[in-house]
Amino acid sequence: MVYGRSTSHSKNMDQLPAKRDVREFREFLEAHNYGEEPLRARFGTALPPRSDNDQRLTYLSREATTQNALVRLFLLGKSIDKATADEVLPASFVELCTRTGLLDVDQDRLRSTVVLVGIDGLLIASDAFRVLDSDSANDFVLPASAHSANFLRRLTMRPRFESMLDLGCGCGIHALFAARHCDNVVATDISAAATRYTKFNAWLNDIDNVECIVGNLFEPVAGRSFDLIVSNPPFVLAPDDAFVHRDNPLDLDDFCRQLIDQAPRFLNKNGYLQMLCEVAEFEKQSWHERMKSWFARSRCDAWILHSPPLHPIHYVSQRANDLSSENRQEASSFDRWVDYFEARNVSAIHPVMVAMRRREGLNWLHVHNLQGDVEKDAGEAVQKSIAACDFLERCNDDDALLREILKISPDIALEQKFARNDGAWNPDSSVLRVTNGLPMDAEVDMPILAFLNQLDGENSLQAVIGEFSKAVGADIDKLISDLLPIVRLLIGRGFLEPINLSG
Repeated sequence: MVYGRSTSHSKNMDQLPAKRDVREFREFLEAHNYGEEPLRARFGTALPPRSDNDQRLTYLSREATTQNALVRLFLLGKSIDKATADEVLPASFVELCTRTGLLDVDQDRLRSTVVLVGIDGLLIASDAFRVLDSDSANDFVLPASAHSANFLRRLTMRPRFESMLDLGCGCGIHALFAARHCDNVVATDISAAATRYTKFNAWLNDIDNVECIVGNLFEPVAGRSFDLIVSNPPFVLAPDDAFVHRDNPLDLDDFCRQLIDQAPRFLNKNGYLQMLCEVAEFEKQSWHERMKSWFARSRCDAWILHSPPLHPIHYVSQRANDLSSENRQEASSFDRWVDYFEARNVSAIHPVMVAMRRREGLNWLHVHNLQGDVEKDAGEAVQKSIAACDFLERCNDDDALLREILKISPDIALEQKFARNDGAWNPDSSVLRVTNGLPMDAEVDMPILAFLNQLDGENSLQAVIGEFSKAVGADIDKLISDLLPIVRLLIGRGFLEPINLSG
């Protein structure tokens, strides 16, 4: 095998390989244990390592084997030399990868132009991280292992839908997962490289119900509508748009506001949009007031999952370290970014996930405060939370709520701490935790716990409070007045569940 300097100087996969070549590539990977399960079994991960784990994986892949060469090329982003490649990689495979732009030859070394990650049974390709330091950095296609992509993936509702749109598809992670529960999937992006990767990844995973279209925002799907739209847009509030995949091209959060304004026209009746965005709060206007105005004319219900806000300086510090790239640092210095917020009187930035549903009638807006990261699939929990909001809107008066039959959610755990007093262990605190994927805690006292234990799913709330008032010797009207706000809160947060939650 002869190695020389690449004549193409390829920085990324700039052409879509033929479908037969993609199939041959996948077959070689499978034959040599490059897949999610074998990688996890051997290395403990099928994702690119964090910097503190890079040395461990480099050490584990030190021997000259085919699997190790694939890991170094496609997972670690390292090059391998001619002698190693000749020993463990067939010439036909190297020729296939260099011809299709998956590998690049630099002098006598091979380097991958893509990173290949394994997530929930799929292999998903995107640009290798070194592209960030090339002339193609502006059009970088983010790996599927990115936190924002997986945060939204875990929150996506997955009932059976007829049609789905992945708006701003990137490498196609949301389109690929939607293909499992949606009959027809459309993936759009302003970046031709992004739609190219999405098509490549569909073929790589033998998925045939994803249509890829290049175009800006909703322009490629004019006149069409969908049951589900999922979008991880360029929501970062930056003073410029150095990176197409993440930097908001408009001032502050105007880009996401416009998406929310346009989306209802592309939703079927009872269709959903789920998208990530970051919302600016001004010194004289809260983020909640601003978002409420975004939905005022939408004719949609809005369920907002709100993460803890960041001070502008902390936000810039976090975002400035999102990607390791000299080009990025030159594009927007720390000081300039902070000045950008100060000039606009931004006091905080609020990360949110918006779930909006097109529905006739009097629409509602509810905010659910997230108390931790989402580490497992929580799409069903999002559905139940939206159904709980519907229930609370139907039972907006006390009499209606008192007629309902409630039960403790099956997705609840109770944690108690005990303190040693007077020679005995006594309960010190009790915390209810939601275990359905949406982190939520509530500290409750013993009387409230005793009351909750009476909600058996068989008797009305009115009857349960009546019996409880007799047991504790309390005035029933006072008890109703005290308990109903707590009950509403616990329903909205998923601790309590009506037996007719779906209405």
